Amino acid sequence: MEDASDPASAPARPHPRGRLSAGAKAAIAAAVVIVLAAGAGGAYAYSDHVARQDAAARHAAAAHLVAVRTGLDLAEDSAVQLEAALTALGASAAGIADRSTLDALTAAVLVLKNETDKPAFPRSAPLSALSDRRADLDAAVAAALATVPAVGESVKTVGTARLAAAGSASSESAASAKAALAALSAYLAHHQDPRGLIIPAVSAVKAAEASNAAAVAAAAARHSSGGHPGPGAPVCASDVLTCVNQIRAYYGLHPLSSNGSLTATAQACAERMASSGQLTHSAYPGGWSTWGENIAEGYGSSAAVFNAWMASPGHRANILRPTFTQMGIGHVSAGSWWCQQFGG
Repeated sequence: MEDASDPASAPARPHPRGRLSAGAKAAIAAAVVIVLAAGAGGAYAYSDHVARQDAAARHAAAAHLVAVRTGLDLAEDSAVQLEAALTALGASAAGIADRSTLDALTAAVLVLKNETDKPAFPRSAPLSALSDRRADLDAAVAAALATVPAVGESVKTVGTARLAAAGSASSESAASAKAALAALSAYLAHHQDPRGLIIPAVSAVKAAEASNAAAVAAAAARHSSGGHPGPGAPVCASDVLTCVNQIRAYYGLHPLSSNGSLTATAQACAERMASSGQLTHSAYPGGWSTWGENIAEGYGSSAAVFNAWMASPGHRANILRPTFTQMGIGHVSAGSWWCQQFGG
């Protein structure tokens, strides 16, 4: 049976245009929702990351500020201790170290004290203020420490000369002083901090000098115990060297010889004192195993100054020192400035 319709001639059904099916619309809507949700989640995640970074930065800055403040507090405590130690060092070295080196030390310690005496910063002080304070404090500490080697060098030089002049010191005290001075010298030679060695060296030298003075006083007491004139009694009215050799002979000591080098340095000493108007000892000139010096002002004759020296335990100790073999004398008439130097 055949179909009576003609497929070729049957009208085609038109497809609708400009419209989406309900399923397509639902799919598109779902996709849009997913994209928007993903975008919102990403924005939220980024914002949270930045917040965490800001919080970490603030925490690090606060921790750094605390560390700087703590470091400043510790540095100030250390500076106070250094100030006390250097003050004690200067007091100990007084009378042995050169005056100019001690003055430099004192001035530097004063600057350091001014830094440590500044009022504390409030807790709200900014980092820049704390850093500036630390820089000033570090500079003051460095400047104070820089003056110490010169004090050490002066103690070494003067202490060596004074130990050499203490020829009657006990062997124990002399050996102790030599060891202390040698240790100080070694530290200075290697540019190491000599703070811990200066005071022991000064103390050892002073102990040797005290031992020497005691030995000389004991010897003088023994020699004068038989009713002979005491060591301060006039023994002659001649030149100083003659007077010295007469009293040395009295005590059974060998005579001293006049020495041109000692005479020249003694004369320079007398002229220096006359020029400055002050009694000041000379530095150890070198070249002697033992060396000593007596100075005076205002005595009008050789006998007068000799008798004055003999009446003073320290000066008499030099005149009667067994280890001396040479002597020189310097004199400036105007003002009667005298300098007597010994060597052995």
